[in-house]
Amino acid sequence: MRKPERFGKRALVRYKGGAIGEEPVEDYTTGEPETILLGTCAVPPGIDEALCEMKIGECRTVQIPPEKAYGLYDPEGVRVYPRTMIPNGSELETGSIVSWLNPVNNIRLPVYVIEATADYVKLDFNHPLAGKTLEYYLELVDIK
Repeated sequence: MRKPERFGKRALVRYKGGAIGEEPVEDYTTGEPETILLGTCAVPPGIDEALCEMKIGECRTVQIPPEKAYGLYDPEGVRVYPRTMIPNGSELETGSIVSWLNPVNNIRLPVYVIEATADYVKLDFNHPLAGKTLEYYLELVDIK
């Protein structure tokens, strides 16, 4: 059962995971536990929910659907821009990552170049794990 009284508390956690069928993108299973502030969107909702349900000392492997992870892949998140509109646009190639300033919240986010021609680049604003089911091993060390 979810424990709202844990919202705003710090969870000390060891974890490892990523998309099912792919190499883990994160591995914090050794050394000092990582600190996650619960209920603040610091991690995908599915991980947050699991940590709020777990007992201190418990280990659990969870599968998180896209809707509770990084969302569904949105084809509208792919945009084409002339190279001249992007800083250092002439240097970009397929596979490059661009730091893009979100005009709504003023936060920088990584955007992926999925196609590059002589005149334009096609950028994918979706999170790399969007549309994927995640699997994470979690160890809840403590709640502070």
